[in-house]
Amino acid sequence: MKSAYCTHCGTPIKDDAEFCTKCGARAGTPAPASASVPPLPAARVKKIMSPRTKALYGAFVAVVFAVFLYLFVDHLPGGAHPVIQNQPSIAMATMYMGQVIQPFPITATVDGDQIIFPLSVLQEHKLIEFEYRMENNVIPLLAYIAADGKLVTSIRMCEPCNSDHFRIEGMELCCSKCESRWKLNNLEGIQGNCQKYPPDPLPSIVRADPRSGAEVVAIQLSAVKNWKMRI
Repeated sequence: MKSAYCTHCGTPIKDDAEFCTKCGARAGTPAPASASVPPLPAARVKKIMSPRTKALYGAFVAVVFAVFLYLFVDHLPGGAHPVIQNQPSIAMATMYMGQVIQPFPITATVDGDQIIFPLSVLQEHKLIEFEYRMENNVIPLLAYIAADGKLVTSIRMCEPCNSDHFRIEGMELCCSKCESRWKLNNLEGIQGNCQKYPPDPLPSIVRADPRSGAEVVAIQLSAVKNWKMRI
């Protein structure tokens, strides 16, 4: 007798059989729409994931990962400031603890192509302020020694609120006008409306004054003259 196949499970059944001997389904009834579809053979799967598809998929994953690193790792707040990181370290770090330190005004001098002031004055007062006068402009400057010993020299300006007065409170540099605050070691913003615009660091060196032999902090004059506001 000729055999047919169960439309539900594919088991061979006799032509005159009323029910499938394996799954019990009535012979000749269509399979339900929810019936599971048998998986593709392994050879078929390999053919779908071709080498070119694999390469494109791998490239896509690499691009997504690179974008993630750029947006969420390289641009995370914190870490070393590129200018401060390359600044000289003073032999004895200054520990501020809970002190409030107001700036000590000094008069810096121009020596050739550098603005200089005595290192000993900065070590004594911890935070100093001075300025460079041009024909039509006055550029305010400041300097301090961070708690880890790094020398920090910068433009003395909180640009959004146009303040040129700062103080040190503990381990933070504070704008005395808007009360924005930054970490001393890297000028990372802590709080305040102007925290994205800390005093802009300028590179400087410590060298000996050839006339007195004393150590001085020297800022390149061109860096001060060429400085532009960031907003």
